Amino acid sequence: MSFSETAERVVNLATAIRDYWNTELPKRHPNYPVVSPGEDSGPSPPEETELKRFFRGLPDEDVYKLILLMYLGRGDFDADDLATHYGTLKNRYRKRESAISQMEGKAPLADYVADGIAELQKSGIDLDQLVFEPATATN
Repeated sequence: MSFSETAERVVNLATAIRDYWNTELPKRHPNYPVVSPGEDSGPSPPEETELKRFFRGLPDEDVYKLILLMYLGRGDFDADDLATHYGTLKNRYRKRESAISQMEGKAPLADYVADGIAELQKSGIDLDQLVFEPATATN
């Protein structure tokens, strides 16, 4: 799967999750957006489990490129010097599970990743050509 397909899948799953909660939470909480203690939000959408499974099946590099896209789309930095930002994020989230958890916890994840993709396109950067890991020589 190309990285652009990976990013698109994350956007699609995260959009489905957000749409589900935007529909369900107002039905289940009379004072929504205020959610009172003890109120049941109902079951999670199946896309949450699918997104978790998808993240955990990705190579490390793709996990870190996705979180890079998320922060780029959030506006934390621009598309200049992506390699430095990638390295900074790998240091901040030394364990891939921490990076995944950070992404899963963002309700606007779909928007952030989509905006990050748009920023790369605006800068003339091909999503499928993003490579930050060192190449290895084969004999």
